[in-house]
Parts: sequence; structure tokens; C-alpha cells
Amino acid sequence: MGIKTRIRAWLAAGLTIGLLATGSSAFAEDWAQVEAGAKEEGALLVYSTTSRTAKAAENFSAQTGIAVEVVRLGEQDLIQRAYQEAASGVNDVDMIVVEDWVAARELLSNTGYFVNYVPPTAEKLFAERHKNPLVLGFINRVFGYNTDKHPDADPLVSVWDLTTEEYKGRVMIRDVAITGEHQNALTEWVRRSDELAAAYEKRFGKPLEMTEANAGLEFIKRFLQNDAIIMTSDTKITEAVGAPGQDNPPYGMFYVYSKHRDVPLQDLRVKESRQIDPTLGYYYPIVLQLSANAKHPNAAKMFMEYLGTLEGFAPWGDSPGVYSPNPNQVPFEGDMPLAWWEDHMWSYDLDFAAANRGLVLDTWLKYAQR
Repeated sequence: MGIKTRIRAWLAAGLTIGLLATGSSAFAEDWAQVEAGAKEEGALLVYSTTSRTAKAAENFSAQTGIAVEVVRLGEQDLIQRAYQEAASGVNDVDMIVVEDWVAARELLSNTGYFVNYVPPTAEKLFAERHKNPLVLGFINRVFGYNTDKHPDADPLVSVWDLTTEEYKGRVMIRDVAITGEHQNALTEWVRRSDELAAAYEKRFGKPLEMTEANAGLEFIKRFLQNDAIIMTSDTKITEAVGAPGQDNPPYGMFYVYSKHRDVPLQDLRVKESRQIDPTLGYYYPIVLQLSANAKHPNAAKMFMEYLGTLEGFAPWGDSPGVYSPNPNQVPFEGDMPLAWWEDHMWSYDLDFAAANRGLVLDTWLKYAQR
């Protein structure tokens, strides 16, 4: 089995190799020496899953004179490429901005190819739980509906409604097979099977009859058998759900809430559910990691420091659904702070996700391919 095949197997089949705790490499440094070293090192290279990193890099370069090349990659491509290069002794990339931390932790952190680093602003302001790994920000994914169709009230009552005849062929979701974060999120539905089963009984007044091992897998089965519309893009989901003038619009599941920044620009008629039971969606971290063999380590440290400031986070802060660990961030107009979403959404347990996302994916493929 070649390297690429092994990586794909790890990413798709559960990441069941034993997980090790990552350690923070934060320590007292002479920051003046870091800055001086950064200016001598020259341009740094960053792999990122988000285009907003490039905008932050432009602003950073304008201030510091340090050039930054940002290569945007899909989450699986980023992890695969970074792993292959490091394993081959190619150490061109200096840092990564990655979303699927479950996979990245296994292949990039636990292997020692990338290390955690906490710069001064994060060390001073971030909560301890956001330092290891160092969190750039949190993203939330929501359920959404068309406000032309439902002008007066949120129609989404329970996630189990999405498995009923009323919603047959009307719910869009990005393909779980290509979205590591969806796989991670649905492991939480497996882990909290009792809560999900209780939500079913609350909604329909009778116990859930299961043909799968637990309520999380049962939901996946019923959802797909209800002709879920499998998409490849959150943007397409938001635009499809929110397009005006529809008599029978689709609904959205697990798409990024940040897409709602386009509502006024595109005259979209879409709104997120703030009542669907038992969870409004899920949230997850964007993580920063430093290459263990970076050619431009000081420049990377300076850029990581910048991203922890409100100014550095500004390209993410211009929309709802993206939240800095910096406690001084003010939520986007109309949005709620991260603490509110943490109370109303599920995240996921890293170790449980690593051990069980293969089970989620197998179940998804089993019923999606029928």
C-alpha cells in the first residue's frame, strides 16, 4: 500500500491509530529576537483550508514587509500533502491553517511533523482550552430554511422531522464522504445516542425503533432513505435554500453559517434555525500549527501572533458564524457570541471522533450509494 493510499485510508476509515496528547511549544521568548529573525528569513509558506488566510497575509505583509505565500487546499488535500512532504523530507511549508483537527492531529501532530506554538497575544488572552491546539477561530454549521416559504416562524422543530415524508427529497447536505468535519460531527450523534433517541420520543410520543446499533446511525439511515440531496458545496446549499420565489424550496443541514453574509448582496431569503431539537448544528475549530522543520519559523510565529489579534482575525470576523478565541471580539451584527452557540450546539469529542468516524462513513456510504 503506497503513502497516498494509506493516508486516504486513515482519513476515511476512522483514524484508529492510538492518539497521543499534543504538547504546547509555548515558552518565554525574546520577541524582539523573533521579529529580527523573521525579517532576515524572508517569505514564508502557509497551507490553508480558507481563502481568508490570504487576505490576512496581505495585511500582515503590508505592515511587516514579510512576504507570505498562502496555498489554499481542501481539508483532505492539505493534510495529505503536508504529510507526504514531511515524510519525504520536503520542508517547504512553514505553518498550516487546518480545519479537520481529528485527522491532522493523527497524521501531522502525533507524527512530530508539526508542533503547537502559542504566541504572546494568545498566551495572554486565550482560554487554556484554546491553546493546545492553538485555535485561530471556531466555525459553526447550521440548519436553514427559506423565509419566503416560512415568513412568520422557524418551521424546524426536530432533527427527526428531516426523516419524515414532509421533508422527503427536500433537505440538502454537503457530502459526508468528502467532508471530514461532517464525519466528526456525526460521531457526536453516535456518542450522544441516548439524547438523540430521547429527542425522537419527545417529538413523536413513542420510542425510537432502531435497525442500526444506535440512534446516531439510525438517523443517518433514515435521513438518506428520505432522499436527502447530497451536495458538494456550502455555497450552493445556501443559494438553493435562499433563492427567492420558490413554492417548494429545499432546507439546508450542516452548512456554514458564515454564508449568510451574502444574504443582502444576493437577496437571499434564508435564515438559520434557532430552535431545532436537540442541537442547532455543530461547531469546530480552525487550528494553527507550526512545521517542526520550518525554514522560516520566526516569520511563521509572527504571522501566528498577528492572527490572534482582532486585526489579524478581521477577514474572518466580517461575517456571522466565525468566532475568535480572543475575548475582545464583538459578534457580527445579528449574530450571537460563541458562548451562546456552545450552549445550543454540539461539538465533538476528539478521541471518540477519531475512533468512530469510520463507522459513520461506512454507514453513510452504505445508504447513500443505494
